Amino acid sequence: MVIVKVTRNRQITIPANISKIVGIKEGDLVDVSVSDERIIIKKIKKIEELAGSWADIDERDLLNSIKERWKNWLNIA
Repeated sequence: MVIVKVTRNRQITIPANISKIVGIKEGDLVDVSVSDERIIIKKIKKIEELAGSWADIDERDLLNSIKERWKNWLNIA
């Protein structure tokens, strides 16, 4: 267990060792949800990370990745 402090703006820092295990890097998108009293943070895989693994892909993950990519493209344009 790792304890982190919540800042004034309700932000937390994901410890380096945990982000390495999960593969979260600067600029990555994460899905934040709640289950009971737990906050769940899940990395959203990029389309490039999903390529070649269609047999094991969760349709929800794929659709979420596509939606997030479109948001990013629209913000750049």
